[in-house]
Amino acid sequence: MNEDEFVFHIPDPVLALPSPDRLELLDEEIADEIMWLGNRVLNLGRALDALDLSARNFDGFFERRREGYAVLAAQAMDLIDRLVSEYELRMPDKPDYYRQREGFVRVLQSSGESRQSTRTARQVNKTTGSNVTQLFPKATDDADWRPPK
Repeated sequence: MNEDEFVFHIPDPVLALPSPDRLELLDEEIADEIMWLGNRVLNLGRALDALDLSARNFDGFFERRREGYAVLAAQAMDLIDRLVSEYELRMPDKPDYYRQREGFVRVLQSSGESRQSTRTARQVNKTTGSNVTQLFPKATDDADWRPPK
């Protein structure tokens, strides 16, 4: 992607992982999950770079970016919760208005709803093999129903 093409109001998140010698202090399963989280962030960046930004609606770039980082952030928060519970750590106090998890849940719910509406729109507008555009496409299977004579 051309860096001059878009100006993001929110930069890409930066994942700061502990050094490998510090990860050795953790349970092997949690340490592996932390390392995999770093790979998932890199993979998301590469996937976003591979999208065709010249396509209509930028190939869903902004929606995929928002949803992808929300999923990764939720996974990171789950890992933090596991670390806190397994190693009896104490999280710093946060103000009442600081509710990150709820924000990520809203992002994921809204992206799921938009994906569902897109899928429904595609089903409604399926081509019939004809080069003639239908003026009134059938929205459901019930469209063939006629009242009895």
